[in-house]
Amino acid sequence: MNEYGKDWRVCIGDGEDPEVFTALGGETGFSFRRASAEIDLSDKSSGSYGSTGYGQQKLTISVSGNLKLPDAAFSALFAASKASPPEINVQIKKGSVVKFHGLVGVGNFSSEHPQTGAVTFSCDMANIGAPIVDDLTATV
Repeated sequence: MNEYGKDWRVCIGDGEDPEVFTALGGETGFSFRRASAEIDLSDKSSGSYGSTGYGQQKLTISVSGNLKLPDAAFSALFAASKASPPEINVQIKKGSVVKFHGLVGVGNFSSEHPQTGAVTFSCDMANIGAPIVDDLTATV
């Protein structure tokens, strides 16, 4: 069965205990990227072919949308982007299924304010340590 992006949402934590996560209003899309640094494991005995391994993982979530106010999730994300350190808990959900949950750093926050169009926003978030949930294939 195909997955549709409109069913997946980025949700921002409110920082309270227990923490409540709210879908980011006006979200138009996000990307989820996983990258690992390549490590050369070759030595002088490796011959013509080297050996490669991969190191620690970096998860990056880039989200964009049309600004809709008031929006508690956007306000929390914006506040986190200005904090020191700029950190917040984030979930990616499809319905009630949590696909990702973790503490992220918020960076590269921007907004566009054209004279004849919608105000848009975008930002990049990257994991701070291992996430609590990291399973984009979760169904329950």
